[in-house]
Amino acid sequence: MRSFQRVRSAFPVVALVSAALFSMVVSANAQPGTAAKNPLVGRWKSDVAVIEIRANGTVKINDDEFVYKVKNSVITVANDEGVMAFPFELDGDTLVVQVDGSEVVYTRLKGNATGGTTSGGMGNSGGGEGSVIAAFVGQWCYQANLNSTNSYHSRRCFTLYANGTYEYSSDYSQAGGEGGSSSQSYDSGRWTATRNTITAYSKTNGKIVYPIELRNHPKTGDPMIVIDGDAYVTQTQKPSW
Repeated sequence: MRSFQRVRSAFPVVALVSAALFSMVVSANAQPGTAAKNPLVGRWKSDVAVIEIRANGTVKINDDEFVYKVKNSVITVANDEGVMAFPFELDGDTLVVQVDGSEVVYTRLKGNATGGTTSGGMGNSGGGEGSVIAAFVGQWCYQANLNSTNSYHSRRCFTLYANGTYEYSSDYSQAGGEGGSSSQSYDSGRWTATRNTITAYSKTNGKIVYPIELRNHPKTGDPMIVIDGDAYVTQTQKPSW
């Protein structure tokens, strides 16, 4: 059995994320009922790891074997070198794990899917309407402020959820010598994505496909999703693209 130190050295992110998912599975398995009914037993995939959760209390994370146990909503993963514990949430075929203050999303693999991990943290390289991409999950905002004769403020945000739903909101205000004006809007629905498009299935506007470009903020390095020339910056902690 490989030590945690070796796993961290070879796959520093994979080790933490995988252990987190492993912990999630154990927690769910600890609920009343037989192991065969445990909804977490099976194979799961994120953008950095493939995990096989077994009913016998063992889990395979990429090529490494661990044991696990669950208490409440925390999964504890261990081998003979150490122990790691991670909070988690289960929503159908989606597992969301808290790792160092960030969320890592796993989806269930079905049928004969191989679950091979992808490069660059992306779940789909293009073509079609895509799927829910873990690296896109979170809140993204565009903000503009202009100060001259008139004071103008515009803020637009969209939040992409791991369960495939989204929320969008915007607010606009302008103050001047002849009074001011303001407006707000809101939308929600479902979403999928590829590395160069986001498809929104809006409750009010139907299906809309947005071409996107992935960039990093020139000063902070934070990842951005550029839509129609407007750069929406992540509002949650994420690595650069």
